[in-house]
Amino acid sequence: MGRFLTKPSFSFAMFFRTASTLLLCASALLLPGVSAHPEVRKTSGCGISYDFYGQSREVTFQSGGRDRTYRFHLPSNYDPQKAYPVVMAFHGRTGSPQGFEGTTQFSNEKTYPNIIAAYPAGVNKSWEGPSYAVPGVSDLQFTTDLVNRMKSKFCIDEARIYAAGHSNGGGFVNTLACSSTHGKHFAAFAGAASALYTDLNGDVNCKPYKSPLPILESHGTADTTVPYNGGPGAGGQLPAIPEWLSRWAKRNKCVNPVTTKLADGITEQSWTCDGIKGLQRHIKYEGLNHDYPGGSSKVPISPRMMAFFNDHKK
Repeated sequence: MGRFLTKPSFSFAMFFRTASTLLLCASALLLPGVSAHPEVRKTSGCGISYDFYGQSREVTFQSGGRDRTYRFHLPSNYDPQKAYPVVMAFHGRTGSPQGFEGTTQFSNEKTYPNIIAAYPAGVNKSWEGPSYAVPGVSDLQFTTDLVNRMKSKFCIDEARIYAAGHSNGGGFVNTLACSSTHGKHFAAFAGAASALYTDLNGDVNCKPYKSPLPILESHGTADTTVPYNGGPGAGGQLPAIPEWLSRWAKRNKCVNPVTTKLADGITEQSWTCDGIKGLQRHIKYEGLNHDYPGGSSKVPISPRMMAFFNDHKK
């Protein structure tokens, strides 16, 4: 090594040219179609085949010392060697995985092909955060356990796992987004009529795993269960939606939103956050109550959520 360093004919310029050549040679050894930083990050479940493609199944497993259940749907053309995005959909209070599957239509392959849809079940049909949730239940840990279980069973693109929810489920999606530990599995978050009990003011209960963080929320101005302007709810105090949006805009380093009319009485606010256009969005439904805007709506929310998810990878 000493002789190498003192050899007069070797310059630093030659050294860097040699190093660059070695790096190029190493890159050339990669398999065709595989880059040094692949966009698709496959999980350990790749390669496992099943006999129920195109079907929905419910499974129970242990999490937090109790039985927990979730429903899932594998696409009919499921390929165990291909990594699929996952949409995890959290039902509202008193809801169920099967009911929310029908509401969201994420298992409808004609509309949403090539995704794995998952529908977790809350204990006593609710999610942690509000006062009516079952004490001592950690749905945050359950969600992490479920993500890890699904990654070991199915071929999943780790960069494209998403969380969606309605009402109490939408509020829990925000609780996930605010968790640096448990929210890190997800690339983007979307809620409808979200009951935001855990995000009342400031950032005391909100420490996202990264900033900016893609987030979408839709809400009806006539919602009496989760009032648009905030106030008391069935599980505690609720923030006003505009106030909550302002807090996320600050967390996400956003500039003033652009408002677009989507249909009569339905507008969308879109923020550019830290230079990323449309990273934060809000769809406002004038006169809508606590409903999930489905297929009969002028602007169904599930397609909006899916389009938003498709714009973002982790």
